[in-house]
Amino acid sequence: MRRPPALRIYVVTWAALMALLVATFAIAHWPLGIWNSVSSLTIAAIKMALVALVFMHLKRASTLLAMFAGIALVWLALLFGLSGTDYATRAVSPAPWNASGAGEPPNRIAR
Repeated sequence: MRRPPALRIYVVTWAALMALLVATFAIAHWPLGIWNSVSSLTIAAIKMALVALVFMHLKRASTLLAMFAGIALVWLALLFGLSGTDYATRAVSPAPWNASGAGEPPNRIAR
């Protein structure tokens, strides 16, 4: 049976995750335009990789387990991609209750 990683690995990984958390917070408050999203997603991918490799032990996992983790990521990317495609190609149509006039109060029946 394999020995678990040394405590030092966990502490260094935790420190890296905390540094990336601070970086995410800092980037969220800087006006970088489109680069806010790009940098935030890059930092999120790095954090995901750290958690998967160290805390989920995928770095030392068997080939079969690593393959299934990769397949799960591909499946997740496919679901997000298809959902994004569906969202991007939908026509905008008003809700039935707002079709006549947006922001107008409903008609009251006079007695």
